[in-house]
Amino acid sequence: MGGDGQSLSNKRKHLEESRVFVTAEQLRKGAGKEVDVTQKEKERIAQRWAHCALSLEPLETPVVFDLCGRLYSKRAIVNELLERRHRPKYNKEGFDGGNCAVAKLSDVCEVKNVEEGERVCIRCPLSGFEASSGLHKFVGFWGCGHVVCNSSCSDSVMKKGEARDAAPGAEPATTSCLLCGEDSFQVPLILESEDDEVAQLQRLRPLQRLACKRKRLKN
Repeated sequence: MGGDGQSLSNKRKHLEESRVFVTAEQLRKGAGKEVDVTQKEKERIAQRWAHCALSLEPLETPVVFDLCGRLYSKRAIVNELLERRHRPKYNKEGFDGGNCAVAKLSDVCEVKNVEEGERVCIRCPLSGFEASSGLHKFVGFWGCGHVVCNSSCSDSVMKKGEARDAAPGAEPATTSCLLCGEDSFQVPLILESEDDEVAQLQRLRPLQRLACKRKRLKN
């Protein structure tokens, strides 16, 4: 998969032309009067929830997410990492020229609550909302992999984390998973732009390192 760079390039170009991976701002600029921009944004989000951000193929289980909030088929990540070992030169910072958080398998977290059927479906166990509807925002808990809708998180928990993250010099907030209670931190999924993804990666990377350190000490 990873060795066929031209194939991936062609797939990405096709999806960009179909407006799956364009930003909301690009969508608004390119929309005519007769186009329902809100509906197009929902469709774009739905497609991003349904496709691997690396292979651009429909998601397959197991599904994983990174600190940027992107979703991947785990198989695509594993294949890419294996093939990169045999390349004379590769980017150690991650895929996509460093904009992706994935440089090793521990840089992704497997989604626990995935429903298998004709297509992969991620649904909030608390609200019943489906992620690919494009109507709601979702977060993943890094420690355990549970994915829930933002509306299922208490306002106090969300606001506390946002306020702490915004404070100058403050460490990113940690919290417990709403489903299993495991100590973790929230990763907002499917963000609006690459700038948002990079900013989130920088904000959450210290927490990932801390989580890895604690895991090593436990073992």
